[in-house]
Formats: sequence, C-alpha cells, structure tokens
Amino acid sequence: MTASRPPVGSNSDSDADVADLYGAVASALLPLELSTEQRDRMRRKMLARAIGAPPPAGTATWRASDAGWITSSPLIEAKLLRIDAAAGTQELLIRFLPGVVVPAHTHLREEQMIILEGECLLGEHPLRAGDVHIAPAGSSHPQITSATGTLLLLLCEYPFPPRL
Repeated sequence: MTASRPPVGSNSDSDADVADLYGAVASALLPLELSTEQRDRMRRKMLARAIGAPPPAGTATWRASDAGWITSSPLIEAKLLRIDAAAGTQELLIRFLPGVVVPAHTHLREEQMIILEGECLLGEHPLRAGDVHIAPAGSSHPQITSATGTLLLLLCEYPFPPRL
C-alpha cells in the first residue's frame, strides 16, 4: 500500500483495493505444521465443543438417549436417575410403550409424575405431555394405560415397585 491511498476501512476503499489487501495478507500466511500431540489436543477440544460442555460443578445430567435403560416388562423401560434411601424416594425416567397396562396400586409416599412425551390414561383420566400428576401418600392409582406410548419423569417411593 502506498502513502497516497486512504487507510483500509475508509469510505473511499474500492472493492479492488480491499481484495488486493486480503490477497496480500493471505499470501503472507504460511501453513503451520502441527505435531501429533497438538493435532490430538485440537481434535479433543473440537469434539468436546461439538458434544457440549460438561454440566456445572456439583450437578449431574442424564440424557434420555444414554445407556442405562432397563426393561422391567415387555412394555416398560426405566432409567434410574437418583435414589435417596434415607428419604425413601427415587427419581426415574419411565418409558411406557404403546399398549402398556400398569396395574392399580397404592403408594406409601407422595408420587409426582410429569408427562414429558406422549399420553396415557390414569383410569379414565387423561394425562398428556406437560401435565403433572401428584398422588399424595396413601393414595391409590387406578390402572395406567397408554395406546400411543409415554415418556415420564417419576418421583416416587423407594424401594420400587409400589405395593400392588
């Protein structure tokens, strides 16, 4: 660039001047040879960013797609998230497959059921995605059915299953 040219970014820059500048910068760059260690470190960082950062310190994250699902019957899968044995409670993801029938039962402790996907019937009472159902301690459930399948978060008594 000569002294008679206006500085880059001024209103009088022409497209040709900007292209010349970018071309000069690009031709001055030299490829950098990375060691195997540097290449591996860069790859690990890129994969970690693509996967996402770990959960904040002191917290935990479970993903519905992760391993750990247990088939408790042909139409019910469960993933245990947490047990508080001292409180006698647990948290589970439950997947009811289409056609499931869960027999009527009672609970010694309060139960909270949050429907995440799909729908089910609690007796004749419909529950759909986004619904929260709370059953107080000592209450009884009629049978639970689902024609379409349901994914729910269940906060309930431990040990499981409840008394039928």
